[in-house]
Amino acid sequence: MQAIEPSLLDIRSLPNHQLQDIFSLASQLRKQKRPAQHLGKSIALLFFEPSTRTRMSFEAAAHKLGLGTLSLSGDKGTSLEKGETIEDSILNVAAMKPELMVIRCGDNVNLSEITKKISCPIINAGWGVQGHPTQALLDAFTLQEVFQSNLDKKKILILGDVKHSRVATSHFELAEKLGYEIAVCGPKEFLPTSSHRKFDKLSDGLSWCDAVMALRVQFERHEQESGIAKELYREIYGLNKNALKNLKATGHILHPGPINHGIEMETDVLQDSRCQVLNQVSHGVILREALLRLMLGESR
Repeated sequence: MQAIEPSLLDIRSLPNHQLQDIFSLASQLRKQKRPAQHLGKSIALLFFEPSTRTRMSFEAAAHKLGLGTLSLSGDKGTSLEKGETIEDSILNVAAMKPELMVIRCGDNVNLSEITKKISCPIINAGWGVQGHPTQALLDAFTLQEVFQSNLDKKKILILGDVKHSRVATSHFELAEKLGYEIAVCGPKEFLPTSSHRKFDKLSDGLSWCDAVMALRVQFERHEQESGIAKELYREIYGLNKNALKNLKATGHILHPGPINHGIEMETDVLQDSRCQVLNQVSHGVILREALLRLMLGESR
């Protein structure tokens, strides 16, 4: 396996052989019990937007590798409160010479331009609506593990706030490489103007798919009222026991989190045997450890 370089900002630019290396190494790591390593290196975790699963899974993966972490979460207690720009913060941390940087930020930051100004690689840990490549990778890895096969010809329904989802953006790119088909379902205000197959009725989409991935309704990214009340959204597009009667017995349920319980998903859906939400979290640590190993040249 060759090291991945220089940065991972999107799925589109990731060569197919490196994509398969990530999945192959993650599969090996999932099956192995191994002691923590001590690589004597450091990475920077810079999260300018809130995160639980992504940030902590990168921390857990770094811990398994014995990596030191330079961490920044939000603006509290940092020079951002004094007016420092996010780009200046990134450049200053880069000057501390970490081996790589894991960054979550909004669309107001141009990560592509920043890669030209620093010497270490960057992993996009959620960039506005531009993409969230490691989430799409761990989703695909989770499905490959439960299907025990690749995703070629599989049918994935993305449900909900697709228009504002960086996860969906990365899945559209990844589907082209792995050969799975994507359809979308949700209120017209939440759907992109794309050529992907659309389902007006949730029941039709669930009957069609091999896996459904519900997305959080991102109220904070809506410029104005969405045009559909929360109660109506829950009634028409919410996942519950009754709606899931339309999903095949061999189907699977995903959600990248965090979940708006009682809006896009009822709490009891987590108890459904087809639900992979917590497996996604577990696989997130493994997938991100594999990625760190490959980007640091420590895949052995």
